This record gives sequence, C-alpha cells and structure tokens, in this order.
Amino acid sequence: NNRIQIISENFEYKSKFGKDILHCPLDVKLYKDNIFILDESNPCLHIFNKDLVLQKSVVTRGEGQQVVNPWFFCIDKFGSILIPDNMTNSILILSSEFEFIHKISVPNNPMGITMDKEDRVIVVCEAANNCLQIF
Repeated sequence: NNRIQIISENFEYKSKFGKDILHCPLDVKLYKDNIFILDESNPCLHIFNKDLVLQKSVVTRGEGQQVVNPWFFCIDKFGSILIPDNMTNSILILSSEFEFIHKISVPNNPMGITMDKEDRVIVVCEAANNCLQIF
C-alpha cells in the first residue's frame, strides 16, 4: 500500500494522497493541522498539511540518533515525537522542530507507543514479553 485513504464518518471513501511519496505507511497521527505518517520502506516521518501537501520528510532510520526498526510513534502535548525501536531497545525523542532531543533505553523490545490523558508514555513490548510499560 503506497497511499493514505480518507474515509468519511459513514465509512465511505472520500479521497487518497501520498501515492508518489509514500512507500509503505505504517502509522498515522494528526497533530494540530498536520498529518504525520511513518513510512517503513522509505524510512521517513512525512508531514503533510491540512491540504494534503507534503511539508517535510525526516529520515528516521540509520545510525546514531535515528532508529533501526520503527513501527509506531506518538506525539506529546508539546509536539515532541517519540519513536520506539525494537531492534535497539530504545525510544528516540525528537523536538517539534524534528531535532534530536534524547534516546532512552527501554528493555523488552518496545514496539507500540501512546500517551494517556495524564501525559504518561505507554509502551507496548514485543508480544513474546507480554507486557506494557508506563513511564
């Protein structure tokens, strides 16, 4: 799948976008007036505006301050982006300007990530470990 499809509240197809940009979209988040899409085959976090125009692409895979195997991400109330990496047992944290802030170690192969209403980070660990971690 190399695109995002927009579906109405009644589950009717409305439109699609990203066909010439996205290769294998994994996760989508809405934040303010932007659409953030994590792409696997083209290892980037793509940011589209509300008119579905690409604003920026940030490389997410590589050495050092990037991740090896991202699957999901979340955005906190300040706009910071958290991307877990189950290959390096870590979570990469980027600022709202996509600058590296920190990389923290997390045991048990973190994969999924979300924030609760109290701004705590909830990390889903690989199925074999059968656990959630809350920070």
